[in-house]
Amino acid sequence: MKRLFEKDLKTGDILIFEIVDIDLIELYNKVRKDVQHQHDTGDFGLNAAYYLLPYLIAWFDPGKDREHYKNIYHAAIWGSVNTKHGEKDPEKNEPRVVQAGAHGIGCASFEETVTHKAVKNVYVYRRKERPANFEDKINQAVWAFYDDTTIKYSYETAWLLAVICSMRYADGGLNELLSTILGKSLADKVIHYVQQLIDTISDRDQKKMIVCSSLVAMIYKNAGFGLEIKALEEVSELAGPHLLSGVKPELLLFGANNNSTELQVPNLESAQTIVTPRQLTESPDVELVGYLPHEIPIRP
Repeated sequence: MKRLFEKDLKTGDILIFEIVDIDLIELYNKVRKDVQHQHDTGDFGLNAAYYLLPYLIAWFDPGKDREHYKNIYHAAIWGSVNTKHGEKDPEKNEPRVVQAGAHGIGCASFEETVTHKAVKNVYVYRRKERPANFEDKINQAVWAFYDDTTIKYSYETAWLLAVICSMRYADGGLNELLSTILGKSLADKVIHYVQQLIDTISDRDQKKMIVCSSLVAMIYKNAGFGLEIKALEEVSELAGPHLLSGVKPELLLFGANNNSTELQVPNLESAQTIVTPRQLTESPDVELVGYLPHEIPIRP
């Protein structure tokens, strides 16, 4: 894989972040700190929970290539913005990593990004087709979000992504549940419909459903270059007892092996924007062009 430098980045590049491996000693110390905090104050400590959150994002959506698993936890976009957040002056715009986080939508310099202690690698994905007006359209869509300082990060949407992940894999819990009750073919239709419904609701008020990866997908969609996203991924079954081995027969409404396609699920025309960082990488509209390692690059 080609190592990239700041000069190699282009407007609209999708930046996919891999977090460093989990440090069990640090996690243990945070748990101890939370226990002591609860003992001293009676309130539940959240140090361990916040430390685990980026890893949970990666673990919820492990990807179809389990042999080359990476802790993918965050997505951002390379765009041109005013570093003084909210000051709408295009003449002062500079190339930055634009991203959604706990404090809303902000930006970071290249150096701040690649030297952050949590970042192991940043993988750069680029749209395969980039028409003449691509960069202008992307930047306009970026500004519409970035210049609105009222936008908050949606933790509800972040947890909704966990549900989507459990549906989109053949060995995900909700996918197995629906497939057992409805049959594989009908379950797939229902999953597609749920995803389309979520995105239709998101279209009505995008700014209330902002997380890192949805921001990137929304920018692309609003710019007129909506990304094709795969809703389902077929992967091998996980080892271990079947999740639903104890389900009562009367709950198997359509039979576990019923692949009837008689039920017609409505097709809602809406490009997906409530997606995970890993789903962005799987879009057939983009390709991996290289990576940025965790260090300050020595520019050639």
